[in-house]
Amino acid sequence: MRAPRPSDAPDDPVRALRRRAHVLDRLLDGSGRVTRWPKRRTERQMILDYLIEFVPRGEVFNERQVTDLLASLHTFRDPPLLRRQLIDTGLLERRTDGSAYWRPGGDG
Repeated sequence: MRAPRPSDAPDDPVRALRRRAHVLDRLLDGSGRVTRWPKRRTERQMILDYLIEFVPRGEVFNERQVTDLLASLHTFRDPPLLRRQLIDTGLLERRTDGSAYWRPGGDG
């Protein structure tokens, strides 16, 4: 019986980073834009985690600004889908009337 290697651990951070890199490599074009919306929930979350990094903390945006930003980050022409997904997962917040959007945790 061999001793377990660190990469055998289910929550191994190196393995997770490799998986994320592999997924992003498949789903991004040469300019870093998302080419398709993945079917797998875990891959969708990886894409959302990638996209939210382009939204500066501590800034407030209107809907048009968020839509324009998201439009520049993907090629399948559905910024409302991405905006809704970011909001539904809590990565992006908005006022109830949709007049302001921001990334939570503006202090960090």
